[in-house]
Amino acid sequence: MSEQTEKKISIIIPCYNVDKYIDRCINSLVAQTLGIDALQLILVDDASQDRTPKKLAWWAARYPQSIEVILLPENRRQGGARNEGWRHAVAPYIGFVDSDDWVAPEMYELLYQAMEQEECDFVTCCGRRTATPQVQLNQNVFASRKIEIKDEEARKSFLLERLSGGIWSKLFRREFLEKAAPEFPEQTAYEDNYWMAMLRLQTDSCYLLGRELYYYYANPESTILQTNSKRHLERLAIEEQKLAEYKRRGVFETYYREFEYEFLRLYYINSLHTFFLRFSDMSLLPFSEMQRKVKEYFPDYRNNPYLERFLPLERELLKTIELELSNGQWEMLAEQYRKEMS
Repeated sequence: MSEQTEKKISIIIPCYNVDKYIDRCINSLVAQTLGIDALQLILVDDASQDRTPKKLAWWAARYPQSIEVILLPENRRQGGARNEGWRHAVAPYIGFVDSDDWVAPEMYELLYQAMEQEECDFVTCCGRRTATPQVQLNQNVFASRKIEIKDEEARKSFLLERLSGGIWSKLFRREFLEKAAPEFPEQTAYEDNYWMAMLRLQTDSCYLLGRELYYYYANPESTILQTNSKRHLERLAIEEQKLAEYKRRGVFETYYREFEYEFLRLYYINSLHTFFLRFSDMSLLPFSEMQRKVKEYFPDYRNNPYLERFLPLERELLKTIELELSNGQWEMLAEQYRKEMS
């Protein structure tokens, strides 16, 4: 790809067997109000077995100044594709888009303006899960605000923030990523949970843009929405990997209660949410192991000072840590939870 035109944003898009969706995704990016000339689209084909590579080649031929295609010889899953794409990025700001999703026309112009005005490490907007492009995006989810982390107490508050969306809703300053970003874990799902957690340890400031700009496709074939897929269990390993890295970095004791809250939320509560909604057979799931791990890592978890931050239904799920339930009882609990969520 030629670099004659100075690029403002590099956007990395991992692609694997998405020939049904990739045109919609790329169409939304080339139509950005910021202008396609300001963008570097890095399309990383992760050893697809359908027509995805041919479609990517067509787009690259149409926009040779703005689109670069990378063909991986072996499947490395999203983490590996993102790692490879990052090595090709040339712009001062970096974004990520999932190949079956699409974005509002003004998304990157608004994120870019916020980055320039606020001079922060990253900006995040909101997303809307949908199966149709006709859905109306919410223009005012919450009041936009800047977060600055100047000391240990501010870092604790920041670690408790439930930031909207995944990395696909964000625009990062390249210099910040070069300083703070680890490699994405490869050959696993939920790799962005690990990557973003490590960035939050070193973020000095970020800006929360309180409007929806990203369409997160409710794709039943995606890793996150597949039913009875063992890949959902990988979220558990990612949360343990995060704890190991916190300890390696020497910050585990400093932010012990914040990491405890995070582990209860992501390892236990969110995993139960996923398992109850995505599995039809509760006997496939390691509930006893999950209970044991919580008590092993955080034996005093019931005295966590942030428990009131959990919603009532989340607090009910937490109570199951202390219960010995049969598969049939877990089935009944899952059925009740599905009714609550419907």
